Amino acid sequence: MEVKESTCRPRTIKKKDYAYATKFGLVLTAVTVSLFVLLSFVSSPESIPRRFLEEDDSNKNNNGDEDYSAYSCHYLYEKTPQPGEEQCRFARTCNGGDGIWAPFLFCSNNQRFSTTFLAWLISPIILLWMVLLFRLLGSSAEDFFSPALEMFSIKLGLPPRFAGVTLLALGNGAADVSATISAIKSDPEKGYELSLGALTGAAMFISGLISAVVVLAAHGVPCRGALVRDVTMLCITVLVVWHQLRQGKVGPETMTIFVSLYLCFVLLVLAADIYHRAVVIPRLAVAARERERRRQLEAQQIHEATVQPSEDVSDVTRTPWAMAITALSNYDNAENSQAGWAVESDDLAEERPVVLHGSHGILRGGDGHDADHSNYSILNVDSACVESESPGVPAGSWKTSFKDGRKELIDHLYAVWGDIFWNEDVDLLTQFLLLCEFPFTFLRKVTIPIPCEGHYVRGLVALSMVLSPVWFMYYLWRSHSYNMFSDLGWLYFLLAWMTMGAAAMCILRYAPNGEGEISLPIATPIALYGFIIAATWIDTVADALVSLLNFLGIILRIPGPIIGLTILAWGNSMGDLSANVTMARKGLGNMAMTACFAGPVFNILIGLGLGFGSLAAITGNPETAVHLSPSIVSGLLFIALNGILILTVGLAFGVPGRIDTSYGFSALALYVAYLVTAISLQYSQYS
Repeated sequence: MEVKESTCRPRTIKKKDYAYATKFGLVLTAVTVSLFVLLSFVSSPESIPRRFLEEDDSNKNNNGDEDYSAYSCHYLYEKTPQPGEEQCRFARTCNGGDGIWAPFLFCSNNQRFSTTFLAWLISPIILLWMVLLFRLLGSSAEDFFSPALEMFSIKLGLPPRFAGVTLLALGNGAADVSATISAIKSDPEKGYELSLGALTGAAMFISGLISAVVVLAAHGVPCRGALVRDVTMLCITVLVVWHQLRQGKVGPETMTIFVSLYLCFVLLVLAADIYHRAVVIPRLAVAARERERRRQLEAQQIHEATVQPSEDVSDVTRTPWAMAITALSNYDNAENSQAGWAVESDDLAEERPVVLHGSHGILRGGDGHDADHSNYSILNVDSACVESESPGVPAGSWKTSFKDGRKELIDHLYAVWGDIFWNEDVDLLTQFLLLCEFPFTFLRKVTIPIPCEGHYVRGLVALSMVLSPVWFMYYLWRSHSYNMFSDLGWLYFLLAWMTMGAAAMCILRYAPNGEGEISLPIATPIALYGFIIAATWIDTVADALVSLLNFLGIILRIPGPIIGLTILAWGNSMGDLSANVTMARKGLGNMAMTACFAGPVFNILIGLGLGFGSLAAITGNPETAVHLSPSIVSGLLFIALNGILILTVGLAFGVPGRIDTSYGFSALALYVAYLVTAISLQYSQYS
């Protein structure tokens, strides 16, 4: 079916978008706080092993003072148990000088109030900031990162399964990888423990708990070649990570192995996808046509043998057998082109493009009963990208372009502001949260250029092209301690800013207005550039969330690895839960199950590979000493056990080639067993 070109114009965010974002933030905050309280009740005051204390003693310098920048902030109460100047200095300089999220709590000269009391005093601010961070993390991925990724992948026409393990993995795993890299860089000595705890916890959460929910929501899913491949790859990943880290050090060879293994996985999927399209699909089409021809011939022969020439067909009593014959002999070619391949429906369904948004997008709501969605060659990309018979036109002159661009920008910002305060469908709580979030919303809009998904406002795209280098300069300074104005950095910044400024001028002058569409050669690089800038925003928000959760863990004296395998693992996986369950409800349970296992492969291999690589670049030390705690080893073991469980259920028990709901309950039980085992083993170190 021929698909018309689409044009993009600003969309109005509906109530369900606001309501979902509010519920998302509130639920995650409530669950996070509850888990912190629960863990604080069972935490041990001795939150550091003896071997850590022995290693830490070597960090003292000659004059008796300690260099606290080499310590993790989690060791605050162990190294400085008494409030005072030393504890204040530790809070400000730990984690390589980054310090704790709110060091002023440990630097108060008022001895009448404890740090815990002061933390309770500012708890409303902490809770509000946590809600906003969860909302920002979700909205940055959904409203800025995924749209650019979606447009880029669709315009390139990438195979869906290949896009799933590359671009879709980036979309779902960007926050996880960012949090992993941030945790490793923030604490050169022990940050990897928090990262490994978060990665194993998230992998078990996604492959165990979320896959169980997907199976239950879809009432069973097929277990075919793609799923077997991804489950096997996750088990291989776990084995390789365990083998490399148990050697006690991570060097350049280990980082290369991690990244290369994922690249090999991507190439394997690409080769399988090309083979599937070039060989399997045509073969299925030929077989389906042959079966159709045989059915038509059989139906015709039965019909001729049953109906006598002298009889009036309209007077014959229609028995169920006769009705079946009639049904077999009346095929609608248009319908059968899709629905007639009942046996291979799963294979053909996998050829639908990977779409994250829109009326059929996997990140939108829906109950899975959307009519006729399988009859389209391309799903509806987004309700903001609508077909238009009267595309916009470029400005007639430079003066007109600036005038129209300014008007379009003001109208768009006015509409965004009106959606918050003049929308009767938005409740007071959502309005308050949107008001608190508005500065970040404004900054993201004027720094992330996206030519689609409700962002194609000519003036807004041009302005974001101009301001994005300024944001990128701040990001490099804040997250990577790189000063653009040192050495020749200012020259690179000036060249980048001038290039983006020239591109913005061309957009204002020659791009169509909001009712038109930027041409493909121009829209594709803009979408790619917006994808990169949006990734930096996700990295920044994830880093802020890690700092806040670490701060709460320090206040409640919960060990860092416990936070990693519980709080951070669950928080970073909420997006996967929402996306995968939505896919299952829309009838794409097999694709959702594939995402449950391909996603953790990306998070573990790329997260650890880039994390240790960034740490080596910062410290200048190519090797990092590592130690696998029993809780992390148990996590790796349970991930492998879950993979074996799903392959056993799908291939050996019940209906071969299908995973029924019994796996869902078994996986839930296995995840609970993992959680109890991992936490018990971790706390046993501190007893």
